[in-house]
Amino acid sequence: MNQNLPISVDQIEEHFKEELGDAVSDIKKEEIEKGLKETPIKLIWMKVERDQFRDAVEALSELQVPHLSVASGSDMGDIVELIYHFQVNHGFPADEISVNIKVHLPKDDLKIPTITDIVPGAVTTEREKQEFLGVDVVDIPDSRRLWLDEEFPEDRYPWRWDEKGMEEMARYVHDPEEASAEPTSERVGEKRGGEEG
Repeated sequence: MNQNLPISVDQIEEHFKEELGDAVSDIKKEEIEKGLKETPIKLIWMKVERDQFRDAVEALSELQVPHLSVASGSDMGDIVELIYHFQVNHGFPADEISVNIKVHLPKDDLKIPTITDIVPGAVTTEREKQEFLGVDVVDIPDSRRLWLDEEFPEDRYPWRWDEKGMEEMARYVHDPEEASAEPTSERVGEKRGGEEG
C-alpha cells in the first residue's frame, strides 16, 4: 500500500480483520462533527487481545506510519482498560482518522509489551501508565518516573479505584481534621495501619 496516500476507515477495518482475524473485535466506525466549523472527524474503535496488541500496531503501521496521540487508561474494576489513540492521514486534514485500539489487562497480570520500537514516541505515555495505573510495560526502554515525585509511594497509583489507589491519601484532602496537615508518604503509611509508603 502507498503510505503517501490517504487510507479509509473501511480499508483499516478490512486490513485488521485480514491480519488479526478473531483477535480483533468490537469494531465500531463513526463520524462526528467537532469545533465551530463542525469539521467531520472519522473514528474507528476496536478491541484486541493483549497477545495480539503489538501485531495490531504493526498492522496499522503497514498501512501508514501512525501518529500516537496518547494512550488513555481506566480502572474498570477487575481490569485496567488501555486505549491507544492513533491518527493516520496526516497532511490530509479532511481525511484524518482516529484509530483507537483497546486492550483489557486483568489486574492480577497488568503487563503489556512496549511499542516503542514501532512507535518511538510511545515511551512518554507508556511511562505515564506505569506511574498512574501500575501497568508493567515489558521491555520499555526508559522506566523512570516521569510525572510523580520520587517520594510518592511506589505501591500507589492515582488513577486506580481499588486498594492500590488514592482513597487513603484523598482523605487528607477531605477530612477537616487533616485538612491543615500536609500529606506525606509517612502520614499515608500511618493512616493505612502503620506501613510506610
